[in-house]
Amino acid sequence: MRRTATCSLLMCVAICFSQSRGSAQEALSQEKINFFETKIRPVLVKECYGCHSTQTGNAKGGLRLDTQELTAIGGNSGPAVVPGDLDESLLYSAILHQDFQMPPKRKLSQSVIDDFRTWIEMGAPDPRTTAPSVLKTQITDDDIEQAKNEFWAYKKPASPAIPAVENRDWSRSDLDPFVLAKLEASSMTPALDAEPHQILRRLCFDLIGLPPSIAQIEYFQKYYDRDPDKAIAHVVDQLLEKPQFGERWGRHWLDVVRYAESNGREINTTFPHAWRYRDYVIDSFNEDKPYDRFLQEQIAGDLLPVDSDSQWAENLVATGFLAIGPKSLAEQNRTQFTADLVDEQIDTTTRAILGMSVACARCHDHKFDPIPQTDYYALAGIFYNTTVFFGTPASKYGNIAGVQNRNSSNLLRLPIDDPNEFDRRIPVDELADLNRELDETLQQLIEYRRNRRQNDGNAVNAIQNFIRLQTRAETLSTIIGGVDAQGNPITYCMGVQESEDPRDVRVLVRGEVAQPAQMVPRGFPSVLREDDTPKISPQSSGRLELARWISSDDNPLTARVMVNRIWQHLIGHGIVRSTENFGATGQAPTHPELLDALAIKFVDSGWSIKSMVREIATSRVYRMSTEFDQASFEKDPDNELLWRATPRRLDAEAIRDAILFASGNLQLDRPRASEVAKAGYMRVRDGNLFNPAQFISSRDMAMDMMSDGPMNRQRMLQSRPELQQMLFRQTLANRRSGGDRLDMNDATFRSVYLPIVRGEEPRVLEVFDFAEPSMIVGQRETSSTPNQSLFMMNNPFVMQQSDALAERVLSSSRNPEEQIRHLFRSLYSREPDDSEISTILAFADEFPVAGLANSRAMKKVSAICQSLIASAEFRYLD
Repeated sequence: MRRTATCSLLMCVAICFSQSRGSAQEALSQEKINFFETKIRPVLVKECYGCHSTQTGNAKGGLRLDTQELTAIGGNSGPAVVPGDLDESLLYSAILHQDFQMPPKRKLSQSVIDDFRTWIEMGAPDPRTTAPSVLKTQITDDDIEQAKNEFWAYKKPASPAIPAVENRDWSRSDLDPFVLAKLEASSMTPALDAEPHQILRRLCFDLIGLPPSIAQIEYFQKYYDRDPDKAIAHVVDQLLEKPQFGERWGRHWLDVVRYAESNGREINTTFPHAWRYRDYVIDSFNEDKPYDRFLQEQIAGDLLPVDSDSQWAENLVATGFLAIGPKSLAEQNRTQFTADLVDEQIDTTTRAILGMSVACARCHDHKFDPIPQTDYYALAGIFYNTTVFFGTPASKYGNIAGVQNRNSSNLLRLPIDDPNEFDRRIPVDELADLNRELDETLQQLIEYRRNRRQNDGNAVNAIQNFIRLQTRAETLSTIIGGVDAQGNPITYCMGVQESEDPRDVRVLVRGEVAQPAQMVPRGFPSVLREDDTPKISPQSSGRLELARWISSDDNPLTARVMVNRIWQHLIGHGIVRSTENFGATGQAPTHPELLDALAIKFVDSGWSIKSMVREIATSRVYRMSTEFDQASFEKDPDNELLWRATPRRLDAEAIRDAILFASGNLQLDRPRASEVAKAGYMRVRDGNLFNPAQFISSRDMAMDMMSDGPMNRQRMLQSRPELQQMLFRQTLANRRSGGDRLDMNDATFRSVYLPIVRGEEPRVLEVFDFAEPSMIVGQRETSSTPNQSLFMMNNPFVMQQSDALAERVLSSSRNPEEQIRHLFRSLYSREPDDSEISTILAFADEFPVAGLANSRAMKKVSAICQSLIASAEFRYLD
């Protein structure tokens, strides 16, 4: 299944298709050349070059008009000329003195304007060519070879010998001696093992993100007393098979790949189909999909061979990796938008998978690593030849761009029938009405543009009318595009597809799209290339070759970066602490031989993530206590040698899920889709989500409200009370579904399924250092702020669950001391000591009978539960 990018609204309105810059430069007839040379070039030289040319060194608004390529690229507002399309050609509207005024003080004669119109309509033939400059890199081949031979990260992992240690009885796995040897060399000893309940709690939170049940605590203690090693191995094997493992470890990957369900930035439109990628990631971790295959599917899933439609659909969903990032949708220069989109894809791919900051070479040679600027554009060529689908369903006229969103996109239609259960079927007669209304709206837009040209753009309220019509067309197109001809919902996903005519790209001087230099062939970073590195076929974008090369057993970085991430999530910090930077400015590995040993073991296991988790979780290093030792601290204050376990706070999702688990309200079943998918295509404004489709019954009023600025909207609301009432109903509905911040305080499913709208993350996640979803986050920050304390004291979610926990505790036994023990086991996985029991009994006076939720005593028990939830012991592993 192949799909290509659709035209913009303006092209749809004119019902025409513009030629590419490449096709515009195909062989020109002598007649067209003569027309340009006699009618167009003299006017450009006389009227435009003074302010918009390279020769004069003047490029107001970033616009230069002295070559065909620079004219097509345009300036800050977009391309100056789009062959065959007057509406898209800003130069034409400028000489009409509509959107811009060129020349600024007078209009050109009507005959000259007519010449430019004829020229654009005939395809804007332009024989002007300029030999691009050649950008010379300062990084030599010798520099690259030296880095290959000397810098640790660019050399393939070497299988190290297991080091000899004095305390041979301490180790429990092959990795333990690597840690112990360094400690012994520094005359240090590792901490004692943690208490059994601490080890169990650590395992449960690390592997599935949930605390152990009371039954698990009791069983593990008995098993541990008989054989600690077998008890730990047994728990690890059980936890690895639980579906909650994928939810826990999939969230780690979603942090790294900047997962979110909205675009963010200045135009924060939602991504109602992003959840499919989220679920794909979780399922992949649960089935222990080989990591090399996991990477290939995300980079080039649409190009991999498949045996079934379901596998094909899964692969398409996987390529959402390249589509879910934030984008500058307000960018008026399409060339600049594409360059920024490609840059974001390069940055995510190289930092997340290779631990390399290749994007630093976009504007110049990398300042610290041997990555010349030409290497960046060799890699950029791969992504430039990839079409990204991130927007809304396209109707019969294609995906219609809005006024603010000048860079709209379609979605990929999946080869399976799996629509959301809440996607509405549209009756055939209603669908016909919607199509008829869209036709009428597009015709009105055509008339509007025709009249605007005839009236020289002086029509009253012309801009406001255009916005209203375009917003209406955008909304109708989205609704119609979401169903088939019979009105049944269509299954879509975000993802990518291969371009049909792949080409190399030019280096951009200082990263400026208006300053192209020499062409560079598509390829991979030189410092990682070897003689046997696969070549990119001229008929391919190179994305499939990239996916296979990046996941190759011979790639020196891929396995190292991933095992370092696994180590960090289990031990507290990575062997390389700069998890996304294995370069010269990153931190060197504290245990380089251990890192290589783990990377080799990872590859030998068939790239099994679960095998690597099992290897680390059953080690002696993992089970050390956090006990502080002053002498060790003075020698190694940052605990780089791992003389003790690093104290770790639970992350935001684990805190929320543990509260729900303790209260008995946690629902382990996966919810269908996402609240964002349920809400549909929306825009985030002032903390609220607005959905144009929900106003379909009163479209004119809704479009007016949606389109005008804040002041206009306020005046309209004052003059039209029926619209004010409509807005109130919509805002109320949004808030009921978590619209203000999408907090969803009443939701009881796992936190990984909470909606992640950029800039509007649920409060329970944000306050506890949730990963910024617009960034690549390999390790979250851990803070301790007053806001966290205030959240635990006052947030409705915490208070509701404290009440539920109190009821559960009181139902567990009629003995107050047993009730307190149940409470401590539920929250801390341990028994309370005598002083804790006596203190709680003294505060509560008495423990009431379960069910008396409004009694004074019951409120005291709830307050006790809330106090224990708010404690540091609850938020930290041990």
